[in-house]
Amino acid sequence: MRLAWRVPRLLVRSCGSQQRRTLLQPSFDYKYIRDNADRLLDSAAQRNVRGARPHRVGELYDEFRALVSAANEHRSTLNAASKELGALARAGKACKPSAQGPQPQSEDPAVAALREQAMDAKLALQESKARLAEVEAQLQREAARIPNTSHPDTPVGDESCARVVRICGDLHNIHKVPLDGVDTRALSDADFRDHYDLALRLGIVDMEAGAKVAGSRFHYWRGAGALLELALVQFAMTRAAAAGFTLHITPDAARSSVVDACGFQPRPGADEAAGTAGEASQIYRITPVAHDAHGAADEDDPLCLVATAEIPLVAMKQQQLLGSATLPMSLAGMGHCFRAEAGARGRDTRGIYRLHQFTKVELVVLALPEHSDAELARLVSFQESLYADLGLTFRVLQMPTQELGASAYQKFDVEAWMPGRGAWGEIASASNCTDYQARRLGIRVRSSTAGAAPAFVHTLNATAVAVPRLVVALLESFQRPDGSVVIPAALRPWMMGRDVLDPADAGA
Repeated sequence: MRLAWRVPRLLVRSCGSQQRRTLLQPSFDYKYIRDNADRLLDSAAQRNVRGARPHRVGELYDEFRALVSAANEHRSTLNAASKELGALARAGKACKPSAQGPQPQSEDPAVAALREQAMDAKLALQESKARLAEVEAQLQREAARIPNTSHPDTPVGDESCARVVRICGDLHNIHKVPLDGVDTRALSDADFRDHYDLALRLGIVDMEAGAKVAGSRFHYWRGAGALLELALVQFAMTRAAAAGFTLHITPDAARSSVVDACGFQPRPGADEAAGTAGEASQIYRITPVAHDAHGAADEDDPLCLVATAEIPLVAMKQQQLLGSATLPMSLAGMGHCFRAEAGARGRDTRGIYRLHQFTKVELVVLALPEHSDAELARLVSFQESLYADLGLTFRVLQMPTQELGASAYQKFDVEAWMPGRGAWGEIASASNCTDYQARRLGIRVRSSTAGAAPAFVHTLNATAVAVPRLVVALLESFQRPDGSVVIPAALRPWMMGRDVLDPADAGA
């Protein structure tokens, strides 16, 4: 999607002895938005984004252009008059401007008129500049509310409209029932315990302690549970490195402007401009407490706890001009994810399925625009290889418009069959964000064509391992009647000799 009008600028504020902070100023293609307003409005409506107003952007853009033209005329008039007055002053035919008051009455009327013309042009230019700043700020606010467009193959609708692309694994062996024609909601066997019952019996998780220390939906991994998390991280990072990804351990916090630039914003409501709120934010924003040497705090761009390592991985390349030979750039990062999960109370909150904090290994690719579709297919294929090696039964779904978020152009989810829940559960996703994030972060690639302007890269992201969801799937899929759980062979190198989790060893 083309949503840029100029190269992003940076507003830089001094932080005393600290490193300078930057506030990203996104750039939008206002002409494109104006010329495609109907299409963009329809696309936003398909995503259930009711606050997008592309037609308003078009109106503001036309006003902006008129103001630019007027400002240029005023500047030209001022420059010409000032130049002529300067020449007259040097020739002794005009007095130089005085700060003491009006010019002497003896001044030539033509010179006085010229001086008045210059003053009028100066005032008009100042007014135009002030209005330009106001309109540009409005343009940025309105354009920022417009989500990415959607891939033509994306189903239109809510989560129920997701399209199953393929199913991998063997439900027949797990459930002793044929797969075809069977309602998956009926596949759960009464003999299958759910993950939380298993985890408590195994002594690998402590939710009560987490609640006492941090509140509901926080947890402690304990004993073999801690080993299981570390094993999943090692498994994913090792496989990612072998596939050519550069490994990172990322910051768990990012500036609010960076989080917003990556598309992690609440969905605006239909009447937000009139004061009606949209979705609640899923992001934890940190209350600023530190002040720099000048007494300034971070209220203007506060830190946030990141919802995924995607944010710091993509943002680490902000304001960079990359060489085309460096793409595709494949990055993998392990970080902690923080989700407020506002509005999710009572939905999948038993055990560790939905938490406020968890560990995840994320994959990010920066690609040439013409290669991003192929890179998305590569990411999904890599995900499938991971979950197949873990022995899981899973399916890949193409997600519909209302599940894409602000940044995604196309998105696939991976769901594992969780027999204890008697349902499919999401374990991963993969998205092509095209140039949505790159345009807001200023990530460009130098063109291989001589004289051609740099292009914005396409950014993609995919989950390698979201630890709690995979633990749910592993516990429920590989449980045995005695409550023990077989550890997949792919994880055993990092389990300190364990091949089975046994209730008899609870907490060990």
